[in-house]
Amino acid sequence: MIKDEAPWADDLMGREQSANFLTSYLLANPSIKVLNVNSPWGAGKFFFLQRWKAQLSKNHVCVFFNAWETDYSSEPLVALVTCIEQQTTGKSVSVEEAGRKVIKTSSELIKRAAPLIAKGLVRKFTGADFDEVFGDSAADDTADAAGEATTDVIESLIQEQSKTAVHVDEFKDAVSKRLAAAAKEHGLESPAFIFIDELDRCRPTYAIELLERVKHFFELKDCTFIVASDSTQLAHSVRAVYGEKFFSERYLSRFFDAEFRLDNSSIFSIAKQHAFEFPLAELHLKIGGWARSMHSSQGEISPRGDTVWTDQRNYPIHALLLVGMTRYFNVELREMLRYAQQINSMASVLPEHEFHYFWAAFLIFAKGTNEELYQSLSFPDKAEKVIKEFEAGRATPVTFTFSLGHETIGDMAIFYTRMIHATKDEWRSMYNSAKGWREAVLGQMDEHNLDIVKTYRRVVELAHRLS
Repeated sequence: MIKDEAPWADDLMGREQSANFLTSYLLANPSIKVLNVNSPWGAGKFFFLQRWKAQLSKNHVCVFFNAWETDYSSEPLVALVTCIEQQTTGKSVSVEEAGRKVIKTSSELIKRAAPLIAKGLVRKFTGADFDEVFGDSAADDTADAAGEATTDVIESLIQEQSKTAVHVDEFKDAVSKRLAAAAKEHGLESPAFIFIDELDRCRPTYAIELLERVKHFFELKDCTFIVASDSTQLAHSVRAVYGEKFFSERYLSRFFDAEFRLDNSSIFSIAKQHAFEFPLAELHLKIGGWARSMHSSQGEISPRGDTVWTDQRNYPIHALLLVGMTRYFNVELREMLRYAQQINSMASVLPEHEFHYFWAAFLIFAKGTNEELYQSLSFPDKAEKVIKEFEAGRATPVTFTFSLGHETIGDMAIFYTRMIHATKDEWRSMYNSAKGWREAVLGQMDEHNLDIVKTYRRVVELAHRLS
């Protein structure tokens, strides 16, 4: 829940600094009418927009429009204007009441399009009867056009620019007056900010049409749009409509005056907040990234460029492993938290033992991101090859630091795979030759614990269904 007095209280990624920067930037550059907050799905766009809106609402009129929730509609303009009307009236109204008010607010524009709107469409979006909105005389005008109800209302207006310019201006004026009235009522400043979220989850045609509506009908003096999207996914949506050879990136650039990317390079704080209260198998992992070496003249080996480490004292080992897996498998924050929840669920249902967080995490992340890799782990003659291929071609290089040096996640996974599938003679040979963290793992692995670790895959199948 967002606290109005402290909207950034649960900010673990330094998002407030980004919001402050963007607020200053937009206020100093009123020509920026549409800002695109561009980040992949699960990167924290919803969190960022919700708290930024709460912060801005102290001084400005703010509207939050979830595009995906209205994706079922045929005309995004009506859905957007309805949202603006509902959130700026200052009182709770039913959808039907809000729909009627929208019609009144934008009546000139909507009435101009009356011959192209079927009665059912008006009722669906506004809760008002067609005759009540346009009058009985409009029925005859629309009778012939009812069969053409699927014709795009707004595009028809644009094509007849000479006839509709006045109506477009009146529509803009109506929206401006609505926002200005809300600001005056609550003692707020201009401009107003309208946030649009979940655009990349919408039907391709709906997403494109919504952007076009914003571009053509909401370039207002005291109104700024902030659109959260995954531009890569949005580009795919555009190509789905216009064809694979269409220059979708160039097309999308028409709608955005500026773009900002969220920085998810540091996820240590969020990983640390995800508590793990079960006993961990000892790995002797070095949190600070430095290793001692008998072969180094200085006696220490510094962290590598791909080493996951932190200078935070007493940082949890499980959180460091979680950060490493997130980078290795190239997943976003939302997925990381979901996988962390699944790992916790595994530990909670397994018999009490020293939980091998690394191996559980590797299985969970592999199951969620690469089914081929995950399935290969059941076959000792295949697993090592597939792990190496995945690490060389698809994974982001990640190493952890141990007392004797650095190890890649792939090397660690291969060790666990060998241990689980080893015969008694092979297991004994592994134990006799093991050093460092490998010796520690094998030293804790009595027959009971080994049997439990062998059941991890079965539990992963169940845990993977949690969301």
